[in-house]
Formats: sequence, C-alpha cells, structure tokens
Amino acid sequence: MIWSGINTKSRKIFSTLPNMLLYHGTNTRFETPKIIAPNRALDFGTGFYTTSDKNQAKDWANVVVKRANSGKALLNIYELDESYTQKLKVKKFEKIGKEWLDFVCEHRLETYKGDSYDLIIGAVANDRTMPVLQGYMNAKNKDLYAPVALSEIQAEKLTDQYVFKNDLALNFLHLQEIIEL
Repeated sequence: MIWSGINTKSRKIFSTLPNMLLYHGTNTRFETPKIIAPNRALDFGTGFYTTSDKNQAKDWANVVVKRANSGKALLNIYELDESYTQKLKVKKFEKIGKEWLDFVCEHRLETYKGDSYDLIIGAVANDRTMPVLQGYMNAKNKDLYAPVALSEIQAEKLTDQYVFKNDLALNFLHLQEIIEL
C-alpha cells in the first residue's frame, strides 16, 4: 500500500499542489525563513522544517515554548511556490519504507553520506516512534528488524514534513502571516 503509515490528511502532500500552505510552529517570528543549526540530530538533518498539517505545527510551537521556557507559541504560515518542482533537487518519500527508515536513522546518527537535496519531503518521526527507531539503529541485523520496525511506525499514522535544506530552497517559501497561538 503506497500510503501505508501516513494519515489521510497528510496524503495530499504527496501530490503536487500549486502554492500550498506550509506551517512552522515555534516561539520565533520568521518573516524570512532561515536555517539554524539544530541542538540535536533531526530526521532529515539540518534545515528549515515545515509541515502541511496545521495542528502538528501548533502542537510543535507549544512544545518549543515549553522546552525553551520562553516566548509565545507562534504559527508561521508560508505559501510554497509551485515552481519548486522544476528548480530544486527534491527527495520525496512516497511511503514509510526501508529507504525512509534508513534515511532518517542515518541522519539521526549523523552518518548520512548520500546525495544532497534542496528539499526533502516525507513522514515525520515523532516522539512516539523514537523507541522503535532506537531499536532499529541498535539492531545487529537491520534487515531482520526492519519489517517489525516499519509495522510499528506505520501504525502511528505519521504526518508530513517539508525540510528546506538551503537558501535556494527557502526562496520558494513566501510568508503569508504569523499567528500568535
């Protein structure tokens, strides 16, 4: 099943939608989005993380405020220029499979040595999936453990993330508004 593990609302991201809205939940106003070095390893490495799921971004904004113990929860809303598909090198994970699992784990372990991309689109590995990812990363036989890990991760019905990896990619994001939550 192509859409295995991705909830119905998030499936729409995998078709090319002209000028779709993307959300960035945080405690910082980003009139101009920028890439900031993270304080930990992330699913798709360093980049500017957004989602097409407004509720996911709202939840994340509240998490950021709580973790930082400062600021107010903000929802930065951007329009994604549809021409990105012709001008950027894009990695799009159509499903949660072994390729996605290895890609996320290699970025989380900071061992990724593959191709570079301007924009990466795929499911987000959230806090509920971390024990499974950790088990996969520690497995002696990843090929044996992969089906189990994928089955557990797919059961989570993950939402999406769009990760802009460089300034060229960020040029395709246009601020629409910033809302205080």
